[in-house]
Amino acid sequence: MSTDTYMFGRSEGELQRLARQGALIEPETEELFRRSGITAGMHVLDIGSGAGDVAMLAGRLVRPNGTVLGIERSADSVALATKRATAAANLPVRFEESDLNTFRPSGSYDALIGRCVLPYLADPPGVLRRLASHIRPGGVIVFIEFDLTRIGSVPEAPLFGSVANWITHAYKSRDTDPALGSSLGAVFRDAGLPWPYMTSIQMACCGPDGFYWLFAETVRTLLPHIVRLGLASAEKVDIETLETRLRDEAVARRHTVFSPRWVGAWVRVPPQSLVEG
Repeated sequence: MSTDTYMFGRSEGELQRLARQGALIEPETEELFRRSGITAGMHVLDIGSGAGDVAMLAGRLVRPNGTVLGIERSADSVALATKRATAAANLPVRFEESDLNTFRPSGSYDALIGRCVLPYLADPPGVLRRLASHIRPGGVIVFIEFDLTRIGSVPEAPLFGSVANWITHAYKSRDTDPALGSSLGAVFRDAGLPWPYMTSIQMACCGPDGFYWLFAETVRTLLPHIVRLGLASAEKVDIETLETRLRDEAVARRHTVFSPRWVGAWVRVPPQSLVEG
């Protein structure tokens, strides 16, 4: 039975959306990795690699003597990530295809990392517990996850409010927690890990040059679910003009738009690890 709960599909367009979203928060992701202790010479396991952005970022931090193994269940994603890593040159990064709900590493690593992956797993604490048992004592576990319920605008606006509602309810309909990021500390504890250090990231924009594409492209990939649930018709969404209409609304109403909240959490694996082998 398939355990793939990733609701966006595996199209080339979705991989491009992930890469663009990743670029938006790459500086903050790099800062978090550095703060948590990802450094040269480490051997890193990246899960839910997607198009490879997080693994390649880690690869730049651990070279020249470190390595990164990215695990991704989609063969198309693995192929794209491999192509991108090869084109980047001098990155000690490789990718393998595997289902994270059952994957067990064959060796030990100095770090376990992931971004926007845990909400899509059947049992996030269970997967984290299993994989953490393959991280060496003193190693690092660091994740960044989202809270979509924090999407908003000031002042509130009709179209943007509808978009936020469509996104959140589409997630809930698939038993995917849209707010898992804000519970990331509890997920770490449920996995048998120490209380993590935490931080949060939220982007804001206003005016004509904001990241309205982020919301429009998310709706584009969720559109079949939005229509199926009766949240809105395809005609009402009018996906080809949605980004422009969001921008026009923001400019006309002079409002500030807020991205999802991205929450980072990290721990050092204690010498006598609490996680199960």
